[in-house]
Amino acid sequence: MSENIDLKELRRKAMSSFHEDGIIDIIIGILALIWGFSAFTDDQSLSVIWIAVVIPSYWWLKREYTMPRIGMVRFSRNAKSATTALAAGAVGALIAVGIVIWWTSLRSSQPFYYVLISDNWKLVLGLCSAALGVVYARVAFLPRFYAYAAITLLLVGSAQFLGLPFGVHLIALGAVFLGYGGYLLYRFTRKYPVQVVDGQVG
Repeated sequence: MSENIDLKELRRKAMSSFHEDGIIDIIIGILALIWGFSAFTDDQSLSVIWIAVVIPSYWWLKREYTMPRIGMVRFSRNAKSATTALAAGAVGALIAVGIVIWWTSLRSSQPFYYVLISDNWKLVLGLCSAALGVVYARVAFLPRFYAYAAITLLLVGSAQFLGLPFGVHLIALGAVFLGYGGYLLYRFTRKYPVQVVDGQVG
């Protein structure tokens, strides 16, 4: 029993250190900014193109900033199974809800829950996004994502009641992620400077 607790604590510390750089925060912030600015344009394909560029940049940034400083820990399949199952379950549940809503929209008469969701979709989006933030905070051992979840619910959900364009709320949310992520990356590079030994990075 004590061995399992120690392994869990070791995994928690390793995950926390690996995400201490704020790169995931920066990527989420850039994506939110892209979606926010695209909300003001009629060409939504531009956001898809930019997203296709931004998401692969995550691992490039990891290789550029994180791995030279602290390396990377690989856990066994057993250690990752619970985390993967929890994350997959959350994403699967959201996809299932989306499919049900889409299927319901094709019917000639919509039930009350479809009308309720369609009339309050911004609030529902805020709730779902906040729920994903809570799940990620849990599986990745990142307490700061609990705060992000609350901020997301506030900024996205409030769009249901305020008169500002929805893109403004997404841009504000992206600025929060990007700003704090940039601060974390700066602090991370100062805390773990790259060591150069005999002309080689080590």
